[in-house]
Amino acid sequence: MADIGIETTQNVRINFQLASIGERISATLLDLLFFFVIYMILLLVIGLIGKDAVWILFLLVPLMFYSLIFEVFMNGQTPGKKIMKIKVSTVDGSAPTFLNYLIRWMFRLVDISLTYGICGILCIVIGEKGQRLGDILAKTTVIRTKRKVSIENTILVDIPQNYELVFPESRKINEKDLPLFKKVIAQIESMEDPVEKLQFGLRARKNVMEKLGIKTEMQPLEFFKTLIVDYNLIHRNR
Repeated sequence: MADIGIETTQNVRINFQLASIGERISATLLDLLFFFVIYMILLLVIGLIGKDAVWILFLLVPLMFYSLIFEVFMNGQTPGKKIMKIKVSTVDGSAPTFLNYLIRWMFRLVDISLTYGICGILCIVIGEKGQRLGDILAKTTVIRTKRKVSIENTILVDIPQNYELVFPESRKINEKDLPLFKKVIAQIESMEDPVEKLQFGLRARKNVMEKLGIKTEMQPLEFFKTLIVDYNLIHRNR
């Protein structure tokens, strides 16, 4: 499966696996099934309460915005995407905005509805970033959320007994930086080529060192693990 390199706000390039055509089609079919179930339930409810067709239209209007609503409130996922473990992401690594989701939703009409999905599939296959037309205009793509190497979502780690702060500059670390450090650690540990591993680690270390004002020759893997422990030590009693 093809990867996409996303530049984070720390100027660290993290690779994510693009969702495959099969995964995206499966997610769409699951969403259609979910949509159909909701539709039938609404019809049943309307039939039981004896309301007319106006109520049907009133209740079904929100379903027109099915994917938009779910992606906005479920962090880039619909129920189908969540089951398939894929999600919408921007190509620059920033958090998708409502406008990103709105643009890709609007172009579902061209990518999926009017062309029976042919336009969307062709764009995804031809392009390098797994983007349908709506994704290209919204500057988004769809990635896998399940990585080869699992990453702990928590920022809490055990602090060794008698541990002393290594980098006083760690006080500049933002809580949002911790997931990035964990992703860098996971990627370093997952890389097999020692040269690529070292080059990636040094680049990532250099970028973070410059931001925090740290000078060290510590190995990249140990460096990022130390930053996480330092952060926990600093904030442990707050």
